Amino acid sequence: MKILITISHLMTGGAQTFVIRLASALAKHHTVYVYNCNFFPIADNTLVDRFPDNVKVISFFPPSSPNLLNQALTKLERLIAKTGKKVKIREKLRKLHFQFILKQIKVDLINSHLYHADKFVVENIQVSTPVVVTDHGDYKYVIEQQLSDRSSTQKIFNRINGIVVLSEDNATAIAPYATSNLPIKKIYNGVALPQPQKTISGREKLKIPKDALVFGMVARGIQEKGWAELIQAFQQVLHATQREAHLILVGDSEYLRNLKASLNDMADKIHFVGYSADPNDWIECFDVGVLPTYFDGESLPYSIIEYLSFGKPAIATEIGGIPEMMIHNAQTAGFTIKTQAGKANVSSIAHAMLQYINNPALLNQHSQIAQQAFEKFNIENCVKSYELFFQQVLVHHRTSPDQK
Repeated sequence: MKILITISHLMTGGAQTFVIRLASALAKHHTVYVYNCNFFPIADNTLVDRFPDNVKVISFFPPSSPNLLNQALTKLERLIAKTGKKVKIREKLRKLHFQFILKQIKVDLINSHLYHADKFVVENIQVSTPVVVTDHGDYKYVIEQQLSDRSSTQKIFNRINGIVVLSEDNATAIAPYATSNLPIKKIYNGVALPQPQKTISGREKLKIPKDALVFGMVARGIQEKGWAELIQAFQQVLHATQREAHLILVGDSEYLRNLKASLNDMADKIHFVGYSADPNDWIECFDVGVLPTYFDGESLPYSIIEYLSFGKPAIATEIGGIPEMMIHNAQTAGFTIKTQAGKANVSSIAHAMLQYINNPALLNQHSQIAQQAFEKFNIENCVKSYELFFQQVLVHHRTSPDQK
């Protein structure tokens, strides 16, 4: 198959990480292109550089100077606006560029990721190429936040030929829009089993004693991921136990840097280690992974999958697909906690952390369940499911009356 994967942007995020992994795995047996819509042009090509050589990444904005072109087009639009005309040059050029690319590469199928890319593809595609959308939870977010009207969302579902959902929560959110004959497939995001690290461990870098209990969190540096609530809970834990415990926070943003500055007296116990291109280096040294998120668009957070891949139990909020992620044979690989007034419940986080501190046997039991819960996220199973679903959609498309 010749497959084009489209995505709204390639800034750091769970959807972007998955696209890299999916494209890399599919490219072993198929011809794969990735179209970066660049709705948010950035100068950092870190994620682009993570694609293998056999995956061609195509961008509307040139990778060398995306912001320069964006700024030039903005100035041009403002100059035209002074004449009394409203011309959206970027939209017109992006549309023409995308249509040109489709004619050039002639793919068998398009797999679109994130709402803005889905909308762009559906509005600008001029060929009958089948489109399969992967919903990362953003439809629920768009609908709940009223970022789009119902008719615009419905137009997407009326054109696409299949949709992948990541969890039952996703499936429920899209149900009112899905047509009766639209194929829907639940496929969990996949990751490869982590390989043992030969470098200096995170504990050694931070001089954390081997017998200390380490909690850790990996996430985007936005407030809604629950960073402040986790820190508050950890502070409660330190006052309630004599056992040495540490907290490692992996992520970077102005918000996190400000948070760190407000806690300069806790630097020996709370470790802000910044952004990591490979957070596995840190997750490996966690005893427990934490994600007290209350982000409205949460679906199937990669942090939880990565915790489980290392056999680390998790403490996380009951939102999106998180509860089903942590389940194996009706047993939970950690603790799921409720939100209170729209945020993670600090006391519940602290209580769960103390459970592990006071009961090593429970930590061991949940670690074993975590290893078993990870099996549903194996990258090989994920890619096979995508291939089979793509083939199913292609067969249905080729045999439909409209294509005869």
